[in-house]
Amino acid sequence: MENYPSWLLNKKNAFAYLLFIVLFILSLDFWGWGQSKPLLLGMPLWVYYILILTLITSFIFYLFIKVYWRDDE
Repeated sequence: MENYPSWLLNKKNAFAYLLFIVLFILSLDFWGWGQSKPLLLGMPLWVYYILILTLITSFIFYLFIKVYWRDDE
């Protein structure tokens, strides 16, 4: 296992991969598909939903990089 990169799925980072899978499933907005109302500040609610989900995903990816992604020297 010493030849594999450190970010590859293992027992240490399985929780982070599970978080990414859950976020991916949440990004599939099947409950709001085709809806354009109600509006908030002139935009549909799904726009704000995707914006918040993108910010959460970015933060989790940042944590993943800081905790699990190490140099393989």
